[in-house]
Amino acid sequence: MAQSTVTDANDSQHEAQLPTIAAAFLVDFDNRKGYTLAWQRSVDDVKLDGVVEFKSLPSGLHNVNEDLVAFLKRDDEAASRNARMLAVGVLIPVEAGRMGKSWLYAQQLKDLASTLLDNPSKYAPLEGFWEKHKHTEASTQDSPIDGHMFEGYQKLRTLSTGTLSTPTRTLPAHHPALALPELLSTFGPLIFPLFKAALLHKRILILGEAPVEQACNHVYNISILSSISKSVGAHIPCYDPSKSRLRSLFNIGISDISTLEAMETPWIACTTDDVLCSKPSLFDMLVILPNSSSLQTSGNKKYPKLIISTPELSKTFPRHGLLASQRDARRYSALKRNLHKLPSGASPGGPNFHGSDEDARSETSTVSTVLDKREAVEPLPWTVIAYNSLIWWASAGDRRSGLLEAEELANEQDEEMMRDCQAEEATTMEVTMVAYFHKLSTMIFSVLNNAVRRHNHGHYHDDEDEDDGHNEEDQRLLASKNSNNDDVVEITEEDVRAMGLDIWSQHDKHFIAEILDFWWKRKAAVSGGVIECCGIRVL
Repeated sequence: MAQSTVTDANDSQHEAQLPTIAAAFLVDFDNRKGYTLAWQRSVDDVKLDGVVEFKSLPSGLHNVNEDLVAFLKRDDEAASRNARMLAVGVLIPVEAGRMGKSWLYAQQLKDLASTLLDNPSKYAPLEGFWEKHKHTEASTQDSPIDGHMFEGYQKLRTLSTGTLSTPTRTLPAHHPALALPELLSTFGPLIFPLFKAALLHKRILILGEAPVEQACNHVYNISILSSISKSVGAHIPCYDPSKSRLRSLFNIGISDISTLEAMETPWIACTTDDVLCSKPSLFDMLVILPNSSSLQTSGNKKYPKLIISTPELSKTFPRHGLLASQRDARRYSALKRNLHKLPSGASPGGPNFHGSDEDARSETSTVSTVLDKREAVEPLPWTVIAYNSLIWWASAGDRRSGLLEAEELANEQDEEMMRDCQAEEATTMEVTMVAYFHKLSTMIFSVLNNAVRRHNHGHYHDDEDEDDGHNEEDQRLLASKNSNNDDVVEITEEDVRAMGLDIWSQHDKHFIAEILDFWWKRKAAVSGGVIECCGIRVL
């Protein structure tokens, strides 16, 4: 197998940031024993046996030659399955960051795995690696290390939000944020209903096939895009800073079922074990990624399928999944077009996920092309189509009339968001994409917060009128005090539009009701689209 190389021109600046490691291990596949820990080193009280083996070699890896940065396979007629498979991994104390910044070790682990394929019984390179980077008393100023302080093998690919806050810095090779444009290309307009599910802290399970590297990147990037800042959370009665985003479990398997059943916090994970999909009580949303064979045999873009969990999933999957709204499709088209004008944050010589579908290859992709994706975008109601046609005919093609005027205003809203996200000079597409989704979530929560306060006090009270933190806290406590499950908050059409949502989409109405119930513990009466003629409502 040819060993790929990565230019480390800019990675040297990250060498000093390398966190110390609390454990290093080698997982090998034995024809009689299965997955075994062939070599391991760790600090005291860190358990590896029965913990990292299946995480390091998930189902389906025997069908690929390389995955993540720690797994490699090489053809070998004398070995089991005519191939030799192994994985090298590390555990890092969470004091180095919530995810440990372990992606900084990616290339070293990849090189170690390649070396061990040639000399599977010689562990000198691993010993040297461990001695150089192991965690010691002198390397920490925090509390003693224990077995609960570590993130496992799959945390080899993590994202530092601090790194993203510096637009002019390139990202090191193997940084999962480099896959953000790929995430957008994979899901297309469906990125927005997936984003909304994440804002609701749904348990999201992504089903794919090996290699799992792409799916693991999706897991963490979705968690990052849907994270809620403290400034936004200050206005939400049920906000918990420790749960500001979905917990990223990365790749999971059958051995994790009992853990998932006992887990109380919301999470997002990926798997290659379709057995998990037959247990709908484990998750709230199932995301089925297109398999490689369907992508190769079809000339058309294949989108993932988003399925809401129901007891019926234990028997069969629905033919159609959750679709994006018309508003989502227009926003996606504008976002894709604007992102392609920006440079990537990849290091020179590193991976560049500029997208690979037809929308990514054509920067001039039109809104109508995206709206025509029937397998991804919900159609307009026939009454709206008829009314649009009538307005178009009556105004001699004037696009700033009736509902078409609302479309123009929505486009202007999207363009203004992009301008705000690109305010920094030399920004990259990765930084802009994160900023865009954070701004979208801020907009949604701000409008809902104003709606709740308008309902409580009978008038709007803009956030800009708050002069100090005490007033902000008072408003939060007041909203919490006045909460009543029987007290219905009215959400107007103007509110829906201000949130960047679709007044004609039943899914968006349901989303608004859910998010108000989840974060404010309030019920919502959401107004939908209304068609008027001469001031008289006709629909």
